[in-house]
Amino acid sequence: MANNHVPASIKSFFSKYHVLLAVCFLLIISFISFTVYFPKGLNLPYADAISRLNIARKVVDNLNPGLAQLGSVWLPVPQVAMLPFIWNDYMWQSGLAGAIMSMTSFVLGGYFIYKSAYLISKSYLPSFFTLCVYALNINLFYLQVTAMSETIFMCMLSAVVYYFLLWVNTNQRRHLILAGVAVSGITLIRYEGLALLLCSVGLVGLFTLVKQRSYKRLEGDMILYLFVACFGFGLWTLYLTAIFGDPLFWLRYYGFNPAVITGVAEAAAPPPQAKSFPAAIWQYFTSVTWMSGVIPVAYAVLGLLIGTFKSLRQRSWNILVLLLPFSIFFLMVLTLKRATPIVQPNLTVESILSPTTNLGTGFNIRYGLMVMPWIALLSIYVFDLKKPLYLPALFFFCIFLIQPLNHFNPKFTPIYAIPSRIYGKPDNDLVEWMKKYYDGGYIMMSASGFEDQMFAMGFPYKTYIHEGAGKYWEEGLDRPARYADWIVVDFNRSSDWLAKELIHKQYWSWDYDLVWTNDSVRVYKIKTQPDIIIK
Repeated sequence: MANNHVPASIKSFFSKYHVLLAVCFLLIISFISFTVYFPKGLNLPYADAISRLNIARKVVDNLNPGLAQLGSVWLPVPQVAMLPFIWNDYMWQSGLAGAIMSMTSFVLGGYFIYKSAYLISKSYLPSFFTLCVYALNINLFYLQVTAMSETIFMCMLSAVVYYFLLWVNTNQRRHLILAGVAVSGITLIRYEGLALLLCSVGLVGLFTLVKQRSYKRLEGDMILYLFVACFGFGLWTLYLTAIFGDPLFWLRYYGFNPAVITGVAEAAAPPPQAKSFPAAIWQYFTSVTWMSGVIPVAYAVLGLLIGTFKSLRQRSWNILVLLLPFSIFFLMVLTLKRATPIVQPNLTVESILSPTTNLGTGFNIRYGLMVMPWIALLSIYVFDLKKPLYLPALFFFCIFLIQPLNHFNPKFTPIYAIPSRIYGKPDNDLVEWMKKYYDGGYIMMSASGFEDQMFAMGFPYKTYIHEGAGKYWEEGLDRPARYADWIVVDFNRSSDWLAKELIHKQYWSWDYDLVWTNDSVRVYKIKTQPDIIIK
């Protein structure tokens, strides 16, 4: 009797607390990642991470503060998520504000993945194995401590899939509304979310028409869903219209500004080159495989086949929901076909078997991580093989464990690890000089040209007259001495918008002395007090 009672007790325990246990597991993983990377300052290697921290900071610390500082091209949710913390100098300078955002997103994303896996399998063990594919990914382990957008994007993608799975299994409108809210959110994180929005509209229409066989219900559900799902990006469009007078400002900026494609690390980026469609497919598949790992991708491909067979046999809509993230894959292929550069190792047997593949330099390879929740969830069909004692699932899980364990003692390369040190920050000599000799006053410099250096100097953002400083920047371009005590400029830097303006206005230099240069960057200090003191 006692032996029969123990399994029943364990089953009862897991039925009550399995979700809580999954969340605790995620919290432990997140805490470990924080202690590994944050104390060493390894959460701030990406220029994009610093830029996102600075965008959020400019909303509350600026000569022209306010929500208009949220930007023009990058979507606002990651920066908005940092606002409750970014006002604190330490949270800004250390990047802790971004870490809190990303770590929270990591835990929530794992929660939705576990819930989705359990909704499909109705089993604890396969759901936990699926969660481990997500949580034990060494690249996500690292990126969750940074201020990058990938972790929060993956979190929202996991939420989209979960609420659509709930909806197709219950046909309750409240789940459709929540799915629409999640889609609305993902369209405000990265533009790849727009592809998910378009495909989800087709899924809503098809499911409603087949299940309800009512055009009236179809019309009602479509109007409801479109309103909720499009609400977020609609607000962004109104924002761009109000601030820049152009609702498609982001599209024109990305479409006609080649510098945007190569990004901040100009030295590391190759020139944009168009590719054939098959070449673009292989390139992004390579990125996905290196970022998610060879083993999970193999499981995902196998899971897709098993899941399609099961869904057809059971007349389930689950596999169609799990195909939604393919829209992100397809959009990335189109952008790669056009010009977006990715530098990564070739996906060959030789590269996989070599322990030194990770020593190569990658550029934009992290884009492959965006569909990681998709890869993890497709693997549920591999783990959910209900044989006695789940022996096949245990076998596949043990094979998977080779991937994270190999990271600590590399024998081969089943997954490409994003380097925690990307590149050295340029112009450290400028930063150190300004820290030592800056004695107050306003510094006029281009944020587009010196974002990293402005962050490293550590001065409050209201110290700077930059592109987001409103009238102080616009009027200062004509005569800097009107407001600026200092000018930092590099006439050889293509991203320095201040240099582009001043190079044709030599008269401005009459009011300043050149006080420091490293043969590229120049620092000027005003000879007398500026005409107008900013209060």
